[in-house]
Amino acid sequence: MEKPLIYVTTGTCHYKFDRMLRLVNQCIKQITTPYELVVQYGSSSNIKLYNSTRQTEFVSRDEAEGFYKNAALIFSHCGIGSIFNSIKHDTPTVIIPRLEKYKEFSDDHQLQIAREIATNPLLFLLEDNDPKVITKFMTFYQEGVNHDKTERDLVNYQLANHIKTVLYAE
Repeated sequence: MEKPLIYVTTGTCHYKFDRMLRLVNQCIKQITTPYELVVQYGSSSNIKLYNSTRQTEFVSRDEAEGFYKNAALIFSHCGIGSIFNSIKHDTPTVIIPRLEKYKEFSDDHQLQIAREIATNPLLFLLEDNDPKVITKFMTFYQEGVNHDKTERDLVNYQLANHIKTVLYAE
């Protein structure tokens, strides 16, 4: 039986996000079943994660798309592109927002995004100030890892055509 893929992405931002990698490490140490772990750490420190199969600074867009499509679980920063890909490929995703107070970004827009979308059952907002975060993560993991995936079409063609009509009206 093939091991489920867990993909970790800090994104391509020039700010470090070592806190995310430490939080991911806490979570994956709780998983007792075999898995393959691929880590894209970006501008963060190359912190060796527990049982990682591969750790790389960056991956190509095509390779990232494959990880989103084939992963059983994703750990991600709260960038819109990453969230879009997770939802598009119906992949359970642990979202960890970059925070200004830790100098992980210049503002807290990722936290605002995370709180707006956290009700989506495919997403789990990991907040490090929650004493029950590991227990909640394990419940999310156990429910999501065997989830039957279906690619979703997230393009709203009706809205796109309306905008096109408004923008290019003669």
